Amino acid sequence: MSEHQAPRSTHHTVHSVAPSDPEPVRPEPGPAWRRILHLPLFWALVCGVLAVPGYLGGDLEFLSFLLTLVGGWLCGFSFVNATLRMPDRRGLIVHIAGAVGAGLVLWLLIEEVPALLAPKPNPARAFLAVVQMAAVPAAGWVWLALIGRVTAMIGARDAAKASSAPQWEAAERGSLARFRAVPLGTRTLASWCILTAVVVAIVILVVLIATGGTILNVGPKLFLLLCVAVPGLPAYLLMSWLLRRRAVDCAVRFDADRLRIEVAGAERRIRYRELERLVWRTEGDFARIEARGSGVDLTLMAGIARKPGGTPAALPTLSRRGVRLLEEAGLASRTLRGGRALIFERVPAAPDARP
Repeated sequence: MSEHQAPRSTHHTVHSVAPSDPEPVRPEPGPAWRRILHLPLFWALVCGVLAVPGYLGGDLEFLSFLLTLVGGWLCGFSFVNATLRMPDRRGLIVHIAGAVGAGLVLWLLIEEVPALLAPKPNPARAFLAVVQMAAVPAAGWVWLALIGRVTAMIGARDAAKASSAPQWEAAERGSLARFRAVPLGTRTLASWCILTAVVVAIVILVVLIATGGTILNVGPKLFLLLCVAVPGLPAYLLMSWLLRRRAVDCAVRFDADRLRIEVAGAERRIRYRELERLVWRTEGDFARIEARGSGVDLTLMAGIARKPGGTPAALPTLSRRGVRLLEEAGLASRTLRGGRALIFERVPAAPDARP
């Protein structure tokens, strides 16, 4: 080696690699029996089983009739909710197909199937009567929800042309978003739906009693129109109007250490480390914010609210800063199927493994 040649360095430069973000820890699902109790189809089956003895007796009682209507409505309610959890276009296509299929099944149950079961014993005809009566509110709810869904989509499209969705604003210590919403929990909303279904069922019962049951002979299409659409559509529109009247101005702000939610001028504060659950959904009729923790349990339904101009209210997309603040506070994030809702939940720390 020449004297003038510089020795080759044996040291290598090591570039630091930023650690990849850990996979979010998903909370473990609850026990199977608890998940089953939250399924509307399970309660629809219970209603059907309890209603069969009344139909076997031949003398239909009010309780059996009501159980059948509620069970059928639960079937339609479960189907509609399943389509709402899908992406918009796919959910609309499935909803339309389900509405057409429900109408076809209802026609078959009233026009074709009874002739096939005419020579069968009484239990078969009793089961058919249960299915026939349950199919009416199920098909009716699917069609009413489809009408409401198409109307909401048309309104959202017009609103998108007329005005933009709420945007994040710079605040003193964070970012702020203003919107219209109805302070209403999902359980309360389900109670409103059940109350509406019960009112429609009572109206149908009164019509059946007043006509002596002869209205069942008018044919499936006219019966569906007279006994479901006529009382059901006004009840649906009345429920929507009553809920939207409760809409108020709201605001949500992500500060450096806490979440601030303002509802009709009253502010609630939750520190991120005390936040147990946050649901953020920006689209659809179920667009909402759910926040629970530090003594606060609040749900704001933005999807069913209206701005003063009549356009649907909405929520802005959750900012990256907000997501980072929540995850740094120990909340695990996950998305619902279709990516339309972002959920943050606190996962209990695993106990230390000691010998």
